[in-house]
Amino acid sequence: MNYSEQLNSVKMYLSEQEGRRKLFVEEKEKLEREKTELSAKMDNLLKARSVVQIVAEQTQKKLEYHISNLVSMALASVFPEPYIFNLRFVQKRNKTEVELVFTKNGNETDDILNSGGGGVADIASIALRISLWSIKKTRPTLILDEPLKFLHSPEYQEKASQMLKEVSQKLGLQIIMVSDQRNILEYADKVISVVNKNGTSMIENNEEQKNIKIFRRKLKK
Repeated sequence: MNYSEQLNSVKMYLSEQEGRRKLFVEEKEKLEREKTELSAKMDNLLKARSVVQIVAEQTQKKLEYHISNLVSMALASVFPEPYIFNLRFVQKRNKTEVELVFTKNGNETDDILNSGGGGVADIASIALRISLWSIKKTRPTLILDEPLKFLHSPEYQEKASQMLKEVSQKLGLQIIMVSDQRNILEYADKVISVVNKNGTSMIENNEEQKNIKIFRRKLKK
């Protein structure tokens, strides 16, 4: 190979390398642009996550305050030395979980049924139902079947009846309850007595039968 051919070969090689260099430069610039765009997206996502966390924390605090207060007030209106209820949001296994904590005399428990008894659990349960309804109100009617069956003290039953009456009036919530505890019905606006006659449930008077029929028609509407 003579000098001219060698020179042409070198020129061709350099030209190929120059072409490859341009491709690498273009690819590098493209990757840098993508990196910049991804960094900007990451920054936006981090900012958005921060905003979501702040909103979630504020919402959780409002829920904690609203529900904790309502349940604690319900317990205090029935029992002389009541538990204080706290709704806590905690992070476990990368998820937000809710803990129901009852405090009395500096001692905490999350098992109120065994620690405080069925009556306390009943009052807390019905107060939780009402507080959840008050957060996202649907039809203003709550139907309960023996919700206070473990509340055996006549005194506490009467206080619970008064508490439900006051809550019903303040929230505009109609409470329809089935119960065989006479003191629970002390503050009820209307009592419908149902008796068992020869294996059949019967309403004691015709006026109550008419009221039930009217109520059923309203519900259907």
